[in-house]
Amino acid sequence: MKTKLLTRISAGLMIFHAIAHTMGMSQWKNAKSPEQQAVISGMTDHLFPFMGAVHSFGDSFTGFGSVATIFMLLVAALLWIIGGFAAAQPHISIKILFLLFVSLAATCIVEFIYFFPFAAIITLLAAVLTGLTVFGLRKAKA
Repeated sequence: MKTKLLTRISAGLMIFHAIAHTMGMSQWKNAKSPEQQAVISGMTDHLFPFMGAVHSFGDSFTGFGSVATIFMLLVAALLWIIGGFAAAQPHISIKILFLLFVSLAATCIVEFIYFFPFAAIITLLAAVLTGLTVFGLRKAKA
């Protein structure tokens, strides 16, 4: 497959991941059981000072989720942009794409450990496509 197509598919997967993540994050306070509601209340009802701000663990959870969405979109944008010039500029593209591959692979592992398979599989697919792009560019460069 061509470099541009692989990176654009990978970017599309990360955009899908960011959208699904954002939709899921927007629902996290909707408890389905009394046990879940107790945890949510514990995370949102108590504010405490930390490093000059006063927030709850729920605020931090929402903030971390929002930051994750932003970085998923950044990864998607980088993949999309690099795909446009990777064939013409393989030297720099390989380096950037390799870093993206490593970060996607690491994110996939974290998602398998701490989250759920669907999220991890989306990231795994993006990592595999990015790795294949790196391999293809290295092979073409040689």
